Amino acid sequence: MSGLYPELAMKLRSLTTRLQLRWQESVPHCGEPGCTLGRRLWRHIHWWNGTITLHGRRYCSPQCFEAAVRDRLVRVGTQDFVPRSAEHRIPLGLLMLSRGQLTNQQLRSALEAQEKNGQLRLGEWLEKLGFATEHQITAALGLQWACPVLQPDARRDPSCSRLLPFRLLENYRLLPLQYVAPTNTFYLAFCDGIDYTVLHAVEQMLQCHTDACLVTRTALDRALEQISRRRSPEDLLFEGWRRAHEMARIVCGYALKVGADTTRIVPCGMYVWVRLGCGRRFVNLLFRRPVPERESVAGSDEFYLPVVS
Repeated sequence: MSGLYPELAMKLRSLTTRLQLRWQESVPHCGEPGCTLGRRLWRHIHWWNGTITLHGRRYCSPQCFEAAVRDRLVRVGTQDFVPRSAEHRIPLGLLMLSRGQLTNQQLRSALEAQEKNGQLRLGEWLEKLGFATEHQITAALGLQWACPVLQPDARRDPSCSRLLPFRLLENYRLLPLQYVAPTNTFYLAFCDGIDYTVLHAVEQMLQCHTDACLVTRTALDRALEQISRRRSPEDLLFEGWRRAHEMARIVCGYALKVGADTTRIVPCGMYVWVRLGCGRRFVNLLFRRPVPERESVAGSDEFYLPVVS
């Protein structure tokens, strides 16, 4: 008889452990600080039958998720972003001049044309005036940014273009080349210089490493034209300004609509990028950030974000 009690105690502990695990699965912990066990129980019984994560933190209901999204949008929206700068690099004209690809007079003429019109980059003026070829300019940019130049016959994986919203590709002159799963590395190409702000956003959103190179403008334009024909209808762009709680309501609404189970929100230059994932399917929402003036109050939702156009 004495041996039965330890065995019974072990069975009871095992049963208690299994019941606790089932309880945690049915009423999971919520990342929202103000969400109590009673609220989670009521929402679970009332109608909510799943969970959704935001940057790895799980939320028990749409209400908690929407509050977390609002707080995230406020923090992301008030972060300053500085446009890419190449001031610390050797100017393109001087670099080509030192390599004997330009004369002083040619460089002076291109700089004067750029100053008068101000619409094109120096490299574009050099090509337009016939002082240099597109390949020469791209090679010089590769030296300026200390990065390789993509060869014209290099292959790329067309499926990679679906990983990023087309508006980001179009706006930042960006071309996805290949994703290598064993090293978790995403290879991308720019045509006017490397935008490290965008690379950082891609790394944060896709949780990967990035490696960049340069490609000619003609090759990039041709590739973007091909991508635009197959662009995803689930990439949504929002314009105008509204408060963060209204944007959070939009994000929550789309999350419920597509049945999203994961969400990430990162700043990407002039945009706030929201990615809703449901298995292998995902939807991208882009909100344009206000550049001239931002109205924000710490801990509130007074930051204005865009509305759908």
